[in-house]
Amino acid sequence: MRVTSQMLAANQLRAGIDPSSSRTLLDYIKNDDNDSLTSLLTNKTDASTSSLTKKLQKNAYEAIKEDADSLSKNSGKFTDTSSKLFESAEKTGDYSGVYSDIKSVVNSYNKLYNTLGKTSSSVNTICQDMLREAAKENSEALASVGITLKEDGTLNLDEKKLAAADTETLKKVFGTSSEFAKRLGIIGTNVSSLAKANINYVTNSYTSSGVASNSSDDLYSLMTSKFNSIG
Repeated sequence: MRVTSQMLAANQLRAGIDPSSSRTLLDYIKNDDNDSLTSLLTNKTDASTSSLTKKLQKNAYEAIKEDADSLSKNSGKFTDTSSKLFESAEKTGDYSGVYSDIKSVVNSYNKLYNTLGKTSSSVNTICQDMLREAAKENSEALASVGITLKEDGTLNLDEKKLAAADTETLKKVFGTSSEFAKRLGIIGTNVSSLAKANINYVTNSYTSSGVASNSSDDLYSLMTSKFNSIG
């Protein structure tokens, strides 16, 4: 097959080489400097890898934020002083709504805890420790309504024991003054805030080539300081 100058030019374009250059494709292959074909391809691969890493990190933080917001929302149903949840249950004798909302808190706790554990991060570990500690410190009260802390850090709910708990016990653990629900609300809000900060950091800390840029902000300090308000 006859190789024309047009064909060579087209191949050089696909390789990212200026066809008007006096250097040939072979020159680029042989060359060891930053203009070599190997360097060009390596730079493109590095940029693609950084872009993929960036997307995966962003997706992970978005998942954490979604689960943290869910925990705040569900625990907030019990700490909201305007809530009529228990009042309605006592009037009607139907506690199915209370049981359902308690189950939602347990499920959202477990989901956030597991999502945090999917990535290797010292800050995520701190967040998991916060959740586990909240459950440990309220273990006796939680056990009275069938909620126990498992070895893996998640919660287990015994629905039969929950249904057998009397009104006063339920209100003590999940009423508007519930320490456990308040603690989860604070943790959920802070984790959501941290996840949002991470989303912004990942999005803005890359140059147009997809390479991470230097930042004077100490992200770790930023994130850990968010928990100073938690006793």
